[in-house]
Parts: sequence; C-alpha cells; structure tokens
Amino acid sequence: MRRRIYLAGGLAPRYLVGQIPPGGRAHVGTTDVDLIIGLALAGETAETYRTLQNNLEKASFRQQEPSYRWARDVDGVTIMVEFLCETDQVADGRIFRPKGEFTGPKLGAFNVRGAQLARHDYIERDIEGERLDDGGQSRVTLRVANILPYVVLKVFAFQDRHENKDSYDLVFTLLNSQEGPRAAGRAATASPVAGHPQVAAAVAMLGERFRDVG
Repeated sequence: MRRRIYLAGGLAPRYLVGQIPPGGRAHVGTTDVDLIIGLALAGETAETYRTLQNNLEKASFRQQEPSYRWARDVDGVTIMVEFLCETDQVADGRIFRPKGEFTGPKLGAFNVRGAQLARHDYIERDIEGERLDDGGQSRVTLRVANILPYVVLKVFAFQDRHENKDSYDLVFTLLNSQEGPRAAGRAATASPVAGHPQVAAAVAMLGERFRDVG
C-alpha cells in the first residue's frame, strides 16, 4: 500500500524545498498530514485497505467525522491524517468509500481534483525518525507530490475554500524552490503531466488569482 500513498498538503513543502535559501524563513508547519491514495485494483481492494486500516488503529489513530480523517494526540497536540483521492465514482468534494467485504463504509477518502496527477509525477525522499509510542527508529522512503501536481492541488484548494494556508503553501514553495521560482517553472514544464487538462485549468486560475499584489 505504501507505494500507492503520496504526501501532499502542508507537510510537502519541507520535502519539495529542502534547504531554505539564505535569509529565508522556515515553513510554519502543520499538524495535518494529507495523503493521496492511489486507489487499489478491484481484485485486491479488501486486503489493501484492511492493511491500511489496521496500521492506523495499531498506531492509536481513531476515525473522525468526516470519515476520511483519522486523529490521535501526540505530546498534547492533535495530529490529523486525511486521505485524498481522485475518482469518477463520486462527485468532486464528496467522500469515496472503497467497497469490500472488510472495509464496508469505514474507510473513506476525500475526492479532490488533481490528486491523481501525483501518481505520475512525484519525488522520493528518505526520512528517518522515531516511531510513535517508543517504537524505535524507522527509515522509510516517502513519495511526495512533485512541484506541478502540488501547485495544481493548491490552486484548486484555494479556489474551492479560499483559505490563506493554501496560498501561503503555494507561495512559500515557489519562492523557496531550489534555484528559485524560474527553476520551479522549468521543472513544471518538464513534468510528465504538463499537458494534462487539469494543469491548464489550474495555471489559468493561478494567473487570475495572483496576477498582481491586490
């Protein structure tokens, strides 16, 4: 299942940007972990989602409402894991619930425009840290939505909910990208999803929303 999960949202900039340029400010951070799920094939659905759900519950995460959110307290701070997906089986902005003998209605993922782009353009980062509940050190390879899918997701999110954190994440990532915003633009142009219709729509929207300081 881990090969079908991609990090997006407010945690992604630290891995997309890496080293902050001299004089730059660090990202303010977030306690929300947004994970895009590459949906499983029909024949493996039950086992795939059983593993994911079991792992969440073993880590003491509890499902919230709406059902795509799972939460637990860590050192007095509530950590929220949110699952995103893109599917034509439900409308945009609705919750997709995998059908299966085990999962039933319990697992859910929020259907978001542009989420599927991360499956075709992502970066991998090796991270190491202490597991929850004194579980020892662990090293994993994390898949992160690359710069262009990330921009698309943030533009659509800003358009849909008009929250400042979406514009902040977007501006922070582009300004602090390695070698600057122009290099980020060149990387986006070279992306394997650059010709996707969702990209064209998001870039047009980006131009409208950020044409000038106003």
